[in-house]
Amino acid sequence: MAFRRRSPARSLASKPSLAAVLSLTIVPLALVAPTAGADPDDRHPAGDGDAAGTGAHDVAGDAAGDGDVAAPPRPGHHRLWRESFNGLADDLARTDGYTHEGPRHWSVEIDPSMTGAGVAAWRGWSFTTREFWVDAEDQKRGRFGRADQVIAVADSDEYADTTDAPDGFDSTLVSAPVRVRGRDRLELTFDSHYRQWAGQAATVTVEFDGSGEQTTLMRRDETNTAQDDPALINGTEVLAFDVPDGARQAVFRWRLEAPRNSWYWAIDSVAVRTPLPQADPDDATSLWVVSDIQGHPGDLAHGLRDLHDVRPDASGLLMVGDLVNSGAAPEWREIDDVMAGAAGITPDPVVAAIGNHESYSDESWDTQKGRFLDFARRDKVWGEYVLHGDGGDVPVLVLGQEYPRPPEVGMSDEQVAWFDERLDYWTRQRKQVVVITHFPLGDTVSASWIPWYHEHHGRNDQLTRILGDHPNAVLLTGHTHYPFESGDWAVRRRVPGGHPDGFVAVNTGAMHVEWDARGESTEGISEVVTRDINRGLTLDVHSDRIVVNARDFGLPDADGDNDVNDVLRTVEIGNPLLPTGRR
Repeated sequence: MAFRRRSPARSLASKPSLAAVLSLTIVPLALVAPTAGADPDDRHPAGDGDAAGTGAHDVAGDAAGDGDVAAPPRPGHHRLWRESFNGLADDLARTDGYTHEGPRHWSVEIDPSMTGAGVAAWRGWSFTTREFWVDAEDQKRGRFGRADQVIAVADSDEYADTTDAPDGFDSTLVSAPVRVRGRDRLELTFDSHYRQWAGQAATVTVEFDGSGEQTTLMRRDETNTAQDDPALINGTEVLAFDVPDGARQAVFRWRLEAPRNSWYWAIDSVAVRTPLPQADPDDATSLWVVSDIQGHPGDLAHGLRDLHDVRPDASGLLMVGDLVNSGAAPEWREIDDVMAGAAGITPDPVVAAIGNHESYSDESWDTQKGRFLDFARRDKVWGEYVLHGDGGDVPVLVLGQEYPRPPEVGMSDEQVAWFDERLDYWTRQRKQVVVITHFPLGDTVSASWIPWYHEHHGRNDQLTRILGDHPNAVLLTGHTHYPFESGDWAVRRRVPGGHPDGFVAVNTGAMHVEWDARGESTEGISEVVTRDINRGLTLDVHSDRIVVNARDFGLPDADGDNDVNDVLRTVEIGNPLLPTGRR
């Protein structure tokens, strides 16, 4: 594949805000976009202010902070109202690190038995930071990597750490009224970090127009939720509800009821949005995604056959690093043999990112990098592709390690500036962009809440900030081998000062063995191999969204095959940059 490099258009120091990027004149795509084979957050744009005269938060646009005049909505937001809790940051700075006083028109209710008893900081729902919460005691609290500055916490365990605490914990967080007039169906979404305990229940309800009738949208208790369900740790909830005819306002409630010294529930980034319409499965550009083969070419061959069975007309194969085990020449010949054998079914192009296992042999870095580049058919570890299909063009940006470790991913100024410029370009086109790099960024997907995952990318913080200003970016990363069943398999990561929708990061799974974390404390965490697996993804890119399916190919039998080809998880990622009428 011929590959044309693009020079960065400007330095990082001159980077404009996202609003400025979107306001620039859009150059026709054909004039500047490379072709396949050719080469601000105001932090509270909605939810921290109220509509005049009613105290209700308007779903028609983004409200400004604390009573300011409402700002125009950002292009294409289908989130109609949001509350980040970050408007309370100054309050926390003036207190001991927490407050029970919520944003305007929010309230916290506690059972009368809790009044004046127990630990004051945790006497009902508290607004605080992940750091303050973890300082009380970790016990997996530190795994809430989605947390964006200020969060809301109900913690029956920490509340009970005094002799005068009552036998139970019962507290409800009540939202401000939200205008829902003229809507027939909406979704309540929020990031959630929840640990179940015997006798404990977590419920979410909605009430319309002060009727006194609460409709339950979610209830978790010991009858339907296992203790330490991994899907609820650092997860997100999407709760659909119908709006009654004539209803004007909705109020949401989060209630935690628990026996003394049970567990906890934390939430963040609450929003109300319109649901996406049903996607047309025949109107998509499909991609295959694999990673972490690590010397198991038979698993790759089997996975490629399974991918072809479900997406035979795919427009590209993304290989997100660790294609070989050490980088030695015989291992690359094994991969080449698999790819040659699957040439009749494998989509073109093959887009590869370099992983750490590509350079573990005893040969020089340049030799090992050269073998990867020969396979990738590029002259650099980073680059850009545009893949074509029925759902339209799909830009793919590849990032990679340019220098010998440490750090694991050393990157030049040129690569970072190029990445920033290309994200800005596709943002101006209002296109969703797929980004692949082997290592995750800190506090994104599973395992990346562990401190050392913040150090693999030498430019971790810079890359996170860049991505945080591009809500159209979907970052695919491998390396961790963590289960698709985890709550943070796919994460919307928000960044201080960035766009309030942040960016989405997705774990690509692995074709060789699964890992997971063990331990209650982040400082004493260990990682262990749990089982052999063979997993990957399919992406279906539509004009208004990307649908990601986490797939299990199963373990091949003696004949190298099996009957397993299952979807384990699905996430739909809407394009927040499109005007609402086009979505």
